[in-house]
Amino acid sequence: MHKKLARKVLLSPILTALLLLSITGSSFANPLPQEIIPIGDNPQIEIINPYYSIEYLTTTDGIPLSREIINGPSKPIPEYQAEREASMTTIEPEGIIANFPSFDWVFGCSAVSGAMIAAYYDRGLYPNLYTGPTNGGVMPLTDTSWATWSDGFETYPNNPLIASHNGLDGRTSKGSIDDYWIEYNSTSQDPYITGGWTQHDWGTAIGDYMKTSQSVYSNTDGSTSFYNWTSSPNKLTCAEMESNDIDHLDGTYGRKLFYEARGYTVTDCYNQKTDNNGGGFTLNNFKAEIDAGHPVLLNLAGHSIVGYGYNGSTIYIRDTWNNDPSQTYTMPWGGSYDGMALQSVSVVHLSSITLSNHMYLPLIQKPQQIVTNPILNPGFEQGHVSWSEYSALGWDIIMEAVEAPITAHGGSWLAWLGGDDLETSRLSQTITISASAPYLHYWYYSASEDACGFDSFRIKVNDAIVSTKDLCSSSSTNAWVAGVLNLSSYLGTGKTITFEVTTDSSLNSNMFLDDVSMSNAASAMVEESDTVIIHGESATWPK
Repeated sequence: MHKKLARKVLLSPILTALLLLSITGSSFANPLPQEIIPIGDNPQIEIINPYYSIEYLTTTDGIPLSREIINGPSKPIPEYQAEREASMTTIEPEGIIANFPSFDWVFGCSAVSGAMIAAYYDRGLYPNLYTGPTNGGVMPLTDTSWATWSDGFETYPNNPLIASHNGLDGRTSKGSIDDYWIEYNSTSQDPYITGGWTQHDWGTAIGDYMKTSQSVYSNTDGSTSFYNWTSSPNKLTCAEMESNDIDHLDGTYGRKLFYEARGYTVTDCYNQKTDNNGGGFTLNNFKAEIDAGHPVLLNLAGHSIVGYGYNGSTIYIRDTWNNDPSQTYTMPWGGSYDGMALQSVSVVHLSSITLSNHMYLPLIQKPQQIVTNPILNPGFEQGHVSWSEYSALGWDIIMEAVEAPITAHGGSWLAWLGGDDLETSRLSQTITISASAPYLHYWYYSASEDACGFDSFRIKVNDAIVSTKDLCSSSSTNAWVAGVLNLSSYLGTGKTITFEVTTDSSLNSNMFLDDVSMSNAASAMVEESDTVIIHGESATWPK
């Protein structure tokens, strides 16, 4: 039976049209530094540890603000080395951003973290973030393309996306390192000030815009500052930073300036304390960011890192002390890493764009070889064939997109799981999982009204659950998102892959699937016709 559209639908709106981003010419010259004026009288500074201090301020409206000064160590703290090594994992995550860059420490941990995120975006939909001569103008996954350098005290990697340097990546003039760096933790005025020369024009290095290591902004060598509301769990938005005259001092606002200087539009932009620190940013918020393809800059009590995956309450991180992308470190959400507790997040989203010509998603690259897809009817364009469909309430799973509240990712058909109370929906197909194509790729679109912990989406191989996601309002993608799973542990014939959704007796949850495939790599090519929303917005769903 082909059902009527009586399935309950989510009431939140969804944007179905995308805006094409056109990159226009920009001036990359840095603005003149503004005068540094403390907000309020007699600011107090609390030194938490050698790498973390908090300056307590007050806005002109009497609202308390905190300037968190992060000066993360250039190397792991020795007494926590065993703990760090123990945090390494090979366990398959529930959610992860594949092929995420890994850079080693130089100039400051916050700038390194910001650069890893920018590199990830550069390798996908935002290719103007790095335009240097290395790797064909695509930012490499590691910093090993460039020679190391020494300040006379320590040896560091070079990385032009973090900090520019005379002689680096074809540069023939002074850059970030030349103008601002003396040695780690130096409190002296920057070399361009004491040397009496004009500082370089900004444009190619995110650390410049984040004010990392710049003495004129009261940052010692290696440090960056981030602001948060002292007593409120709410976001401190970049617009609020502007109104309180701290935008020119904040590292998150600096990330925004860098993206804008490279020709892109920023949407969301804010700092927020995490829930273990009296803030409103939760583990579910983190998972939703990862599921939507947004890595998260995490500030600890003395260090900045990047979260790019999760498994339950364990989050997968780049800690800025390793440039090997194959090595994965972890920490518990709300816990500590290298002895430094989680404090806050720095979030910056870029505007959604429509793909034109052949472009590639951030977790997507062209395969090295062509592999035949063992999945039959992968985009459901043949209708109710090749797949086994089950609905406890008798709904069709595979349907034409005109009967669904969203458009298909590709073609004119999709699969709809959930969408009703006390529903169990399954979609399965038996295939051979081969060593030449062990990676499962799928596009999914989740939308839910429910709280987390009740409705769920699972992927199984035979009876083994290989992935589980909560279906809840805080983790809804509200856009098509690429998913990938490594199924190399399940090689062989007669392997049944099942997509399953279960819902409880109240509040609606939906999971849509499209374009399922197996490939030889954790990345897959996007066709020219693909339209992708990186940060979904809204329009009303029909009932």
